[in-house]
Amino acid sequence: MGASGLLEVVGRAERNKRDKRRRIIAAARELFRSKGFDRTTTGEIAERADVGKGTLFFHARSKDELLVMVFQEDMGRTIDRAFASVPKDAPLLEQATHVFGAMLRQNQRDLELARVFAKELAFVKGDHHGIDAVTDAFFERMGALVRRAQERGEINRSVDPFLLAYNLFALYFSFLIVWMGSQLPRPSPDKPSLRQMLELQIRGLLTSSAACRGARDS
Repeated sequence: MGASGLLEVVGRAERNKRDKRRRIIAAARELFRSKGFDRTTTGEIAERADVGKGTLFFHARSKDELLVMVFQEDMGRTIDRAFASVPKDAPLLEQATHVFGAMLRQNQRDLELARVFAKELAFVKGDHHGIDAVTDAFFERMGALVRRAQERGEINRSVDPFLLAYNLFALYFSFLIVWMGSQLPRPSPDKPSLRQMLELQIRGLLTSSAACRGARDS
C-alpha cells in the first residue's frame, strides 16, 4: 500500500472514530435528559448510539465520564462562543453579563439537562479533568477581563482577578440553582436579576473615578 493509500485508511478510521464519539455523546445527552442520570445505564447509551459496549468504554470509562463529555460539548462550546463575542470596549459589568447571559440561555434551552449537570457534576467519581478543563479556562478568561478592566482604571487594582472571577461565577451558579428550583421555564421578573447581582458585586470594586463616571451616566 502506498503512502496515499495509507493516509486514506488512517483518515477513514479517524472519521469513523469521531462519528462514534459523536453518536455516543448524542445518545448520552438524550438519555440523561429523558431518564435522568441515575436511571440511565451505559448499555442503553451504547444501544442508542449503535455501538458495542467495548467501543463505548474506549471513549469513556464510566457513565460519569460520559456526563463530563456531554458537559464539555454543550457548556464548553457555549462558553467559548460567549468569550469570543465579548464586546471588547464595554465595561466589565456588560462583559460579564454577556458571558453569563449566554450560559443562562443555554441552560434555558435544555432545562432538564441543566438540572442533571447542576446535581451530578460536583460528585463525579474519578478523573475530574474534563470538568476542570472547562472551569479553569472559564476562570482564566474571566480573570483576563478583570485585568483589562483594571488597566482601564475601572476596577481597583488591589482586587485579585481570579478571586473576582470565582465570585462572579458563584453568583451565577447561585442564581441558576434558585431559578431551577423555582420550576419556572425562565427567571421570574419579580425576583432580583442576574445582572443586578453582578452589578452589586462589581460596583463595590470600582475605582473612585469609575464610580463617579457611573453616577454621571445613571
